[in-house]
Amino acid sequence: MNFKQLPSVSGSKSRKRFTSFFFLFLIPLFVMSCSSSKDMINWNVELEESKLPITNRCDPDEKLTSVKSPEKPILIPETEDRVARVKVLSLPCSEGEDAEYYEIPVSRVKRITYVSDPLQPPVEVAVNDLEIVEGCCRMRTGLWFFDKFEIRGMLGYRGSDDEVVYPGQPEPTVYESSFFGFDRGGSTMFTGFEAAGLWNVKFLDKSGKLQAGVLTGIWPVDGSAFVPLGLYTRYTFNQMPGRFSDNCNSWYFYGTLGLPFDFNTEAPIFGDNMDYQRYFYGIGIGHDWAITCGLDFSVDLGLRGMNLPLPPFECCPNTPDEKKNPFRDSQALLLRFGLTW
Repeated sequence: MNFKQLPSVSGSKSRKRFTSFFFLFLIPLFVMSCSSSKDMINWNVELEESKLPITNRCDPDEKLTSVKSPEKPILIPETEDRVARVKVLSLPCSEGEDAEYYEIPVSRVKRITYVSDPLQPPVEVAVNDLEIVEGCCRMRTGLWFFDKFEIRGMLGYRGSDDEVVYPGQPEPTVYESSFFGFDRGGSTMFTGFEAAGLWNVKFLDKSGKLQAGVLTGIWPVDGSAFVPLGLYTRYTFNQMPGRFSDNCNSWYFYGTLGLPFDFNTEAPIFGDNMDYQRYFYGIGIGHDWAITCGLDFSVDLGLRGMNLPLPPFECCPNTPDEKKNPFRDSQALLLRFGLTW
């Protein structure tokens, strides 16, 4: 009788275990290789000798003759105020630290070589063959005939109980405050919409960072839809970023002062005293994030004071017209967010 040899079950299992252990052994080696590759020296930028040598950031006493980098250098083109530069990522000074960039004037670069392959001689790369950094294209030159234009949604927090009592017969009427509402009882939170157009104040600031203009919008609050009309000033720190700057964004300060108008309270525009005078004012600080070459997304946080007329009394004919409207004086923490051109 002929017998066929059956496969060895134990041998098959042994081979599977060996294969599994082999791949498990390779995985940590692969991870270690990937984690260390970012610190490998692939590029070397040799420097020309100069009376103003470049200092090693890791050792201030050392003057660099070359900068070694794990990444290919990039070219920052010449601008009106700066010469063309080669931007080189250096190696970290120590483990766990972030690497920094050197920006070396093109006239100081002697040679750029690719040195990644130890079996091949270094390959020289011309400066003009480097990739050009995209940099910042943000031009804060405004919209239409404005040097700056803003639209903002806003959310305010007054944080107090603003209920109001209206005289009446036989009993006075109490309008209670709510957390979020639009009636004359007031609310802890309120919303609104604002827009502002500004122009450069060049006789005070030739750089164009200081601007002033007008503010308007709509505030549905305290039983009326108020339309603010006021002065608006703003100072933008990074108003015109460099063409190839790393930072297109900017901090800014703003201030407001004006009158809130409405169409249903019948309160006078100008009262006999400040208790019966409508007004608003505020200051704040914010930040612009460039999202296109001509547009920012902006968020700011500020403080605002408001004295707003409420709907008039419906009784008491002997009350003078200028005092028929109660006023609500409040201070708010104001968050605004929107777009800036």
